[in-house]
Amino acid sequence: MSTQSILEQVGLTGNETKVYLALLDLGSALAGEITKKCGVNRTNVYDALDRLMEKGLASFVVQANRKYFEAAPVNQIIHHLEEQEKEINNKKEAVQGILENLSARRKLGKQPLEATIYKGKKGLRSVAEDVLQEGKELLAFGATGRFVEEFGHYAEQWHLRRGQLGITAKIIFHEKTRERREHKEWKHIQMRFHPTIKETPSTVWIYGEKVAIVVWGEQPLVTLIRSKQVAHSYKAFFDVMWKQAKV
Repeated sequence: MSTQSILEQVGLTGNETKVYLALLDLGSALAGEITKKCGVNRTNVYDALDRLMEKGLASFVVQANRKYFEAAPVNQIIHHLEEQEKEINNKKEAVQGILENLSARRKLGKQPLEATIYKGKKGLRSVAEDVLQEGKELLAFGATGRFVEEFGHYAEQWHLRRGQLGITAKIIFHEKTRERREHKEWKHIQMRFHPTIKETPSTVWIYGEKVAIVVWGEQPLVTLIRSKQVAHSYKAFFDVMWKQAKV
């Protein structure tokens, strides 16, 4: 089964496939560079990039007022396939072999990006899957419960998978939300309540050496920062609030 046919089976168009493969080869790249690499005209490249981001298969970062695009980790193809409710069990073995080759092609540029922007629910799911992939403790504050409210069954299953993987989670809510918080039968999770943390339209996730700032709206917008120093700073702030918060 060819790479082209695999990507077509997960719902990518011809242009989306060309742009996605170009991103894997280029790493972080400008639209003009992608155009030259894949041979698709610039307008269609932008259209394909928008659709790939909607599917959680690409993201961008702004540097010096210019957008640099990047392919999402290729395991997102599996998640996208599951999203489409296709017969994943029949295709997964064939898909996995080609994904190993695609992973070898994916580049992130000579220097890692400091921040990546994901938009839409599928973009946020990409970040949520990255939390599980990272396998490190998750710290969250400014939480409003929107993740569970907005993502329903996926959020429930995500927390179950997190617990099965042994990934601990510590979440700080505002004291006023205490009565709204349901104590799910999820493993490895602690919730505390802080009197001064106000309910905001944003949530902060800290895991490994990454910080994800989620701005809630009709379409969530996530800024994923990859920085040991930034993550350390946010963790120190979280630790202070955690000590002050009440069970």
